[in-house]
Amino acid sequence: MKYLLIVCILFFLGCGESDDSKKSNDKESIYSIDMSFIRKTDKIPNPFEVIVTLTKDGVPLSGQTIDVLVKNLNQTTSSITNQKNGSYSFIVTPLKTGEYPITVSYKYDNKEISVSKTPIVLQNVNQNFNQPISVSGFVNTEGYEDGVTITPDGEYLFVQTGPYRFSSFFVYLESRENGGCGANRLSPEKCNHPWINETIGTYTFPERPQFFTGRFDGTKQLHNAASWGLNEDEAPIYALTTMFYGFKKQNDGTFKEPFYLAFNDLNDGIIGPYGLSFKKNNDDSYTIIFSLSDSFTTNYSKDIYTITTQLGQNLNLGDYELTSRGNPPKRGMNYPSQLVDLNDNSGTQGNPFLYYSNDGDIKSIWVDDEYDNDEDSKKISVYILNSGSFPDKGDWTKLVLPENVNQLNKEAIQPTFIGEGLYFTQDVNIVFSAYKGEDSLNDYQNNSNWSLPEMILQKDTTIASLYSKEDDIGKIVAIGEPTVATVNGKKILYFVYGYIRGIDEITGIADIDMQAGFIEEK
Repeated sequence: MKYLLIVCILFFLGCGESDDSKKSNDKESIYSIDMSFIRKTDKIPNPFEVIVTLTKDGVPLSGQTIDVLVKNLNQTTSSITNQKNGSYSFIVTPLKTGEYPITVSYKYDNKEISVSKTPIVLQNVNQNFNQPISVSGFVNTEGYEDGVTITPDGEYLFVQTGPYRFSSFFVYLESRENGGCGANRLSPEKCNHPWINETIGTYTFPERPQFFTGRFDGTKQLHNAASWGLNEDEAPIYALTTMFYGFKKQNDGTFKEPFYLAFNDLNDGIIGPYGLSFKKNNDDSYTIIFSLSDSFTTNYSKDIYTITTQLGQNLNLGDYELTSRGNPPKRGMNYPSQLVDLNDNSGTQGNPFLYYSNDGDIKSIWVDDEYDNDEDSKKISVYILNSGSFPDKGDWTKLVLPENVNQLNKEAIQPTFIGEGLYFTQDVNIVFSAYKGEDSLNDYQNNSNWSLPEMILQKDTTIASLYSKEDDIGKIVAIGEPTVATVNGKKILYFVYGYIRGIDEITGIADIDMQAGFIEEK
């Protein structure tokens, strides 16, 4: 009896392990899916193999059934091969260039997990690179994304963005006879094309928190400008509200945690930087350079400005104030952005790239001349720092790069120089010119130090016009804005690509959706 009492007391005091206790120690298993790609070269456009890795609690899980959805009908997908090591593979053979979104799902215990990625199929991809992929996270939307720039460490990605169709500006320029605005919204009568009057995509949390909303209301474009004193529907020109947003790289490789980098122009978002470039400093701040044109400069010439700051939070590049109705705004007292004095006020200093040595010493600034018609129009130049310091006490010499880079009758813009060579955009493709000289004026101007441009990423070669046909929908018609990060010793090239989303029924103009993509070095 005494023994039985002791057993009962021990039981109720929990000296043994109860069923509830056992349940609490049983952790729920964690399933995960990873997806990677291997580009094939046996056909053009290139097929690609999809490698899916399925794990349970970090251990490969073989012999399972996975579901695959490829959201592009212009392809054939092979059967799934079980590799018997927790990986599964299949091959997608595209019929034309474009986006090929893929979702892989796995069902277990009345639950489901899935992962989605979007490979990009181009006309041609350099053999030294893997499969191009669309950037995942909060970067790409239905609206406008352009001006992609990655910080050199790969931690922050920036895009110029707005809730508009990229092609709406082409509709604005299109003749009135063909359904456009004839480059004037209000004369001889108000232009009411839907691409001009309506927004598309998001401008709110979580993708675009605190976006400037002074020039639209819901899906309606207001065609106003508080910084110019213009009320709703008074603006004769078609100007877009765009802002640069930065995104922090996440552990899963996506980019989220958005923050803006913009001028405070009374909530208009009309005055903005373009062509960002970054240098990371020893204190984890970043020196940023960019091009800017505003009424403060002569004839709105594009000059280079700089600011040094921490990244990850909203950044005001400077304030603007109203002067009088219908006149350009002026700069306010708060204007932290500083002009980089290059001792040269001629031409256009666009899309600047900041080149520096491994110890952080600034060596040169590389620019293009994308927007005017002087002798170096559509050519790439370099400003070499001979002596002094950046940004306002330097002695700079300008050199237009020789003919192997700036080839006759070919556009050369958007430079990114990495010491061993120059990535740039040539006729809406991304190319690379290898360089074998030193960081000096004499070597840069020596044409034999530069190789002829080698194709890295090529757009669809079957599109010859902005006016498209039904079969062109989905094709990638533009690639540009090359920008490079080095992560774990490998280069990752980020870029902008534009695919035809649809065709305007009124003008026949292609609706080109601009997005951010990347490709890794092999």
